[in-house]
Amino acid sequence: MKHVIEIKMGCLEIITNETEELKTFVGSCVAICLFDLVSHVAGMAHVMLPRKSDGKQSAIKNDIGKYADEALSYMICDMIQKGADPKRIKAKMAGGATIFAHESETGLFNVGPRNVISLKQILKENNIPLVSEDTGENFGRWVRFDLNSGTMIITSNLKKFEKII
Repeated sequence: MKHVIEIKMGCLEIITNETEELKTFVGSCVAICLFDLVSHVAGMAHVMLPRKSDGKQSAIKNDIGKYADEALSYMICDMIQKGADPKRIKAKMAGGATIFAHESETGLFNVGPRNVISLKQILKENNIPLVSEDTGENFGRWVRFDLNSGTMIITSNLKKFEKII
């Protein structure tokens, strides 16, 4: 039986135990998972915003997953310390929805698509391949990541589906 670790908004977790599963719910936020299946190290962050504007690192670990730039930087470093090989780290993500009807695809306040764009750019800068994603649309998703198989399972009660990526 899997031990489920629920990631709260703006938080992240790194795991090294194949019996653990990471889980969160996202709307405009994005669940980003980095993983190295050879060394059995994975992490999930619940990213709320694209970039931290003040440039200062969060003082509280509970807040470290809030910003895309800060979350990925922290995750990569911590995963390497726990045995991940940077050349084997891959990514999957889900979320980034446009939740409110008044948001436009390019609008300043349309956080979902901006989060996705920011995460893709940071992954590219760090040479981490994004192997799969389920992003956009206009609904929230439950996201689970299984370290043993490397699968991300996405479900939506509203849209009545389950996807495995």
